[in-house]
Amino acid sequence: MSPLQTLVTAWRQASAKQASLLAAGVAFFLFTSLFPALIAMVSVYGLVADPDTIADQADRLTAALPPEAASFITDQMDQLTAAGAGSLGVSAVVAVALALYSASSGIFHLVTAINQLYGLPPRGWYVVRRLSGLALTVAALAFGVLSVSVVAVVPVVLDLTGAGAVTRVIAHVIRWLVLAGAVLVAIGVLYRQAPQRPPTGPLISRGVVLAAAIWLLSSVGFSIYVETFGTYARTYGALAGVVVLLLWLWIGMWAILFGACVEATRQHIVSDETIAQEARLARERATRARLAVAAEESGEPRGRVDPR
Repeated sequence: MSPLQTLVTAWRQASAKQASLLAAGVAFFLFTSLFPALIAMVSVYGLVADPDTIADQADRLTAALPPEAASFITDQMDQLTAAGAGSLGVSAVVAVALALYSASSGIFHLVTAINQLYGLPPRGWYVVRRLSGLALTVAALAFGVLSVSVVAVVPVVLDLTGAGAVTRVIAHVIRWLVLAGAVLVAIGVLYRQAPQRPPTGPLISRGVVLAAAIWLLSSVGFSIYVETFGTYARTYGALAGVVVLLLWLWIGMWAILFGACVEATRQHIVSDETIAQEARLARERATRARLAVAAEESGEPRGRVDPR
């Protein structure tokens, strides 16, 4: 199947399985899981670093987000880190355990949505599937800690070594390339572990690259739109940050779910609705082709052929 046919079939698969509606539901659960995840990340990161630096690094990580969404997240980070390093260390075990369980809800529903798009029914016990979601949540938390560490460590190393302007530019480019590669790996791991079937193909596939590219480009475009044309602050007032963050999460989840549809198409897993639609379109194309051939044989102009 050509890349264009794969994209068309994946689009039909996403439409047949209501990917946009699933993305909205997953975005809601991720939103409710976001702050427990921040609590867990701050607790873990606070054991090895000064908590006062966490909020500063969060500003850099959220630079690509729309301003309202970035401000909403950083404000929450400021409140969490205001407790200080001592209380973060003491409460780490209990806070991480409770926060991880709460945060796993978003990942659990994301995994459920991906299996829905694959047309795979839930298998195994609920507890086992919940533990699988918890394991992916731990991996996502580790990815978050690693991202913050990369952002935090590179400037410190550059300052200590007295690096020049060119070296700093190269180091910053490499740093963001590493983060981009980490995002690709994270999405690839999700696509391999979420579907309840044996994984096939490479870790970094077309669906993974497409999902990451759509999320990145749409995030930049949405951020520019919110800054330039958006009226969310005037419309929603104090809730503008919540609304913008939910919209950004919805865009990202749609990108990931559409990438999952591309992966399902690549693995020749399509729903009955998509198969029926493909068959109907194939019959329509065949009918038009037969009418065109008949018109040419009878000498009738092609423009007068009625495809119906």
